[in-house]
Amino acid sequence: MHCPTCQSEVLPGQKFCPECGTRIEAACSSCGAALSPSAKFCPECGTPAQALGRPAGTTATPPAAAAEVPVAERRLVSVLFADLVGFTAASQDRDPEETRELLTRYFELARERIERYGGTIEKFIGDAVMAVWGAPTAHEDDAERAVRAALDLVEAVPNLGTTQRPVQARAGVLTGEAAVTIGAQGQGMVAGDLVNTAARLQAVAEPGSVLVGDSTHLAASAAIAFEAIGAQALKGKASPEPAWKALRVIAGRGGSGRSEGLEAPFVGRDEELGLLKDLFHATTREGRARLISITGQAGIGKSRLAWEFEKYIDGLVETVRWHQGRSPSYGEGVTFWALGEMVRRRADIAEGEGPEATRQKVRAMLRTYVPVEEEQREIEPAILALLGLEGAPDLERGELFTAWRTLFERVAATGTAVLVIEDLQWADAGLVDFLESLVTWSRNHPILVITLARPELLETRPGWGGGQRNFTSLHLEPLGAEAMRRLLDGLVPGLPATAARAILERAEGVPLYAVETVRMLVADGSLVRDGDRYALARRLDKLSVPQTLHALIAARLDGLEAADRALLQDAAVLGLSFTTGALEAVTGAPGTDLRARLEDLARREWLRVETDARSPERGQYQFVQSVIREVAYSTLAKRDRRQRHLAAARHFEGLEDAELAGVLANHYLSAHRSAAEGPEADALAAQARIALRAAAERAASLASPIQALAFLREALTVTSDPAERAALLERAADTAVVGGRYDEALGLLETAVAWYEARGDRSSHARCAAGIGTALIRTGKIREAVSFLEGATRGLDDLRPDAGMARLEAELARAYMLDQQNEASIRMADRAIAAAERLDLVDVEAEALVTKGTSISHTLAREGLAVLLGVQRLAQIRDLPGAEARAINNMSGPLSYEDPATHDALALRGEEIAARVGSRDGVQLFRKIRGAYRFTRGDLAGALALVGDYDADDVGILQRLELASTARQVLTCLGRLEERDRASAVWDELIVQVSNPEFHAVQHQDLGLIALFEGRPNDAVRSGREYLRAGIHPFEAWDIIGRGALRAGDATLAREALEGVQREPVRGRLADAQRRLLAAGVAALDARRDEAMRSYRDAERAFRDLGSVFELALRQLDLATALAGGPEAETLAKDALEIFERAGAAPLVVQARALLGDGAARDTRAPSTSAVDEGSRVG
Repeated sequence: MHCPTCQSEVLPGQKFCPECGTRIEAACSSCGAALSPSAKFCPECGTPAQALGRPAGTTATPPAAAAEVPVAERRLVSVLFADLVGFTAASQDRDPEETRELLTRYFELARERIERYGGTIEKFIGDAVMAVWGAPTAHEDDAERAVRAALDLVEAVPNLGTTQRPVQARAGVLTGEAAVTIGAQGQGMVAGDLVNTAARLQAVAEPGSVLVGDSTHLAASAAIAFEAIGAQALKGKASPEPAWKALRVIAGRGGSGRSEGLEAPFVGRDEELGLLKDLFHATTREGRARLISITGQAGIGKSRLAWEFEKYIDGLVETVRWHQGRSPSYGEGVTFWALGEMVRRRADIAEGEGPEATRQKVRAMLRTYVPVEEEQREIEPAILALLGLEGAPDLERGELFTAWRTLFERVAATGTAVLVIEDLQWADAGLVDFLESLVTWSRNHPILVITLARPELLETRPGWGGGQRNFTSLHLEPLGAEAMRRLLDGLVPGLPATAARAILERAEGVPLYAVETVRMLVADGSLVRDGDRYALARRLDKLSVPQTLHALIAARLDGLEAADRALLQDAAVLGLSFTTGALEAVTGAPGTDLRARLEDLARREWLRVETDARSPERGQYQFVQSVIREVAYSTLAKRDRRQRHLAAARHFEGLEDAELAGVLANHYLSAHRSAAEGPEADALAAQARIALRAAAERAASLASPIQALAFLREALTVTSDPAERAALLERAADTAVVGGRYDEALGLLETAVAWYEARGDRSSHARCAAGIGTALIRTGKIREAVSFLEGATRGLDDLRPDAGMARLEAELARAYMLDQQNEASIRMADRAIAAAERLDLVDVEAEALVTKGTSISHTLAREGLAVLLGVQRLAQIRDLPGAEARAINNMSGPLSYEDPATHDALALRGEEIAARVGSRDGVQLFRKIRGAYRFTRGDLAGALALVGDYDADDVGILQRLELASTARQVLTCLGRLEERDRASAVWDELIVQVSNPEFHAVQHQDLGLIALFEGRPNDAVRSGREYLRAGIHPFEAWDIIGRGALRAGDATLAREALEGVQREPVRGRLADAQRRLLAAGVAALDARRDEAMRSYRDAERAFRDLGSVFELALRQLDLATALAGGPEAETLAKDALEIFERAGAAPLVVQARALLGDGAARDTRAPSTSAVDEGSRVG
């Protein structure tokens, strides 16, 4: 019987399809009535019952007009038999239902694994499965596919068992000619002696093993490692049959990528590889992006794990779009290098192809994967910019990221896209940002990102992966002793025990240590092959085994001939991989001679050759391990380093490739560092400066400010001219601010100010002082900023009008605004605006207008909002992303009360602007605004996802406070108090580091809101009064006091609070609705119930129209409590309960049910720490 939905085989007695879950019942083939298992005729129409009915509820299908006629053929096929070892005997002790459940899971697993490799299930027999490759469709690698499937199935079966009831499988695979009936129905498709022999071969296999015949071994040995086990006596066979044991997959399909030298077996990482496989298939099945971060020390097995995964992927029949790139160890942080590698490979762009050929291949790639022509046109400039082609337009970071993401999304639409990035610890910050944005913004596409990195990554990026929904972190620990012994046994069979002990002691669980030690022993003749085994040629106790990998590799290098050693040293100057052309430039040797020597070093496993036809590095050589390159480089004398770096620099300079700007800069810089003081060193310094500034500009053009800053730092080390240094200091400081490195910006600007001051350059002094004010403000040191900027303006009145002075006054106005000195802020902003208008400094004028509009909004909300909306539009027209983002952020107060949805849309634009310019802090700021909006709408999960980075060390202090505030509010409403307390701890740790009075005042707002959420009205009132005394946002303070008074039944205090909110100048539809609800509460406490409900209904319409339903539900609790019973209170509580249940706000559900009399509310209180501000602080 077969399932009518998916056509999977259904065993007799099964009620549901094991593949898709469709209910299976026998049914009449004529009328469709359900049949009992014993029925001989249909009770409804009398039609004879069929032995194999169809599911009840489906209609009879008439015979096809022209049924397919079965065709008998002789074909070359591969047959797989697998069964569960000892299952029949074990079933006697199992409950029948448990046995059926186990068999069902086993058959599901078998079908899944076999179909992954393109096999066809022929039949299930008891606990055995038979599958065939080569029929009905043949492939040239059918035998290899069958063995891969068998290995995969045998490896997966133990997961079906338990410690008490373990389960194992065994399998046999044979390849040969068989009689095949194509289109067979109700009978076997494959028949003949081959089938019987495969079943007999499987029966003699050890549990957990796969045996194959001679033909299968011959056909699959390029990709599968086998061990000869001799001829086997099989039941029913006249003579023994030769057999081989399949050990492991050692290459891609057809043997691609196979190592010709010593390759250690893959041991000790089965769980990690299994997890990669599971997450890959989940990505495909769910169509959702995932990020897997694999970390571990050098040599621990990260690359090997990725290689095993690649071999697995290569064997599957489904379409997978594989991308692989690395961040080069030399020239640390070359901007977006790994991403460029992936795109080049996808576009089939070979090394050295000219600009026109590159453009044509990019367009061909886009035509292949991007069906919409408009998208092709949008993506192409970003790809050309990534590849460093001349003439590519300058694009903002957000435009680049969007285009690159769109490309991978379209590629993923044709097959799951896998991106593997090696050595992420050396990547520029921009690449890391892009990977995070890819997983975040492309989350509804089947894209699997796998990064390999040393632990240093977490030192530079401690928040890596934080806040990502589908993030998995794998840290590889050293292997255990047993795994290391198996590694050595597989690498050098028969290794003497004395040698094995010495190697294991030194390796300390690091596979590379063991592999390199063995290679050294083989290379120096200490270990020699004796048939299939190895033997010691001399006593190992006389051999000095190095104690560290560095010394070990140095010892191997010393064992080479001098010419080969020198060639590796020369190659090390170029990086982990290199072209023969570049090496020719460094050595001066002819390319033909070099290739022969390099091939010899590759045979001896110092190097490997990139053979992938799709790789831009095809034909390039690469050190087999990055640590080998590092050790080889370290042995070069400084003089030799200088000469070789200079030769390399001139070679790369001649290529005129903008993508290599970082590489070129690092070669000049390294040459300078290796030079003795004198004219030559000065000349190299000048060349390094030019190259480093060009590299910084390229990084900045790709919206990678942190990488640009790194290049500018290096440029400062080779700049001695004071004026040039001062200009570089300012450029680096501006870049540091964009990248969120405010403390570094302060240090750079203070140095520049001191030089300008000593030189008497007051305009430049004023300009740098404004930058210092910006950095102080960004770190929350508002009072310090006011004091510093006021001091900087003294004695400069005679400068006006001056560009530097205009910037200084604009920044002082901003500091006054943040210090709540609104009148002083407006006066100073007007000065800056007048000067900027006269000097045509549009950027300064826009920033000052933002400040003025914000200060006005503190007392005249609508006028201030109008100014901010106007300057936001001006900044958009004049492409001033910083001013536009500030305007959007500073609308948080007035616009969130007037039109929350518009504010959310603008916040999304602000987030895109921040991403475009590479401002991680800006991104987080706008995510907080968007999170607060989702909270008011009842999307607590969505809100939490947006504010989850409050504990990320690479986010600015003010942004972390913003995020922590909202996160605590959401977590309190969700009842996740332990997580809420962690967010509170972050707030408490950070708040003492800032002097911004607004943040300190908001602490009391947070306490009051949390008290309301937890049903503690008196605590809410106390916190509201503290908030009121701070003198900041009195409307919000009175609102908290009023709501607490309603909950506590204090009519006098509620009336006082109502007068307070009516007195404050805050305007907007939401603010007016809040006033009306508080008025309704006062009327309820005064027993004016009809008036209370009229006022409530007016407010309710506004809340619902604005989408703030969760905020409405919170205030419905307030009013229901004030009404103290009755049908009105019950209706309010029921409405609130429905909203809280939908949002998953468990503690608030308890409070609503308590008002309805559904049992007493349990204690949901949390420590009185903090909650949330419902709008972002201005800046």
